[in-house]
Amino acid sequence: MEPLELPPAAEDIRKEMIALIPDVRIYDEDEKGNKKYGGDEIAGLVSRMKAALNLDETWEGRLRYWSTSTKLVNTGKQGYLVAISNEMQVYPGGSLKGGYYIQVKNEPVLGAGATTLFFVPR
Repeated sequence: MEPLELPPAAEDIRKEMIALIPDVRIYDEDEKGNKKYGGDEIAGLVSRMKAALNLDETWEGRLRYWSTSTKLVNTGKQGYLVAISNEMQVYPGGSLKGGYYIQVKNEPVLGAGATTLFFVPR
């Protein structure tokens, strides 16, 4: 899992997401404090990010905040993980800095305090 730098358009969208998150609707929050973000503004940014990463309509993205270490469910064993927060731990692999993304071919474990955008096939 070699981190790739986000293209400039995608980095601009990431920064828009960071600015929007404090005011965005939390779609769901579990007992551990993990949050799912939703709403039209987030959907629009996710769609723009997908285009900026050259992903077609067969991919869907999910914006989440992980308050605790969490194993991502990735049944198809493929996806793209975008670090929205400044830096996060990904196991296996190590640190993933904001402004970077990785191709995922497993079910990685994210360290606590990570905000991510995860694209998987529909």
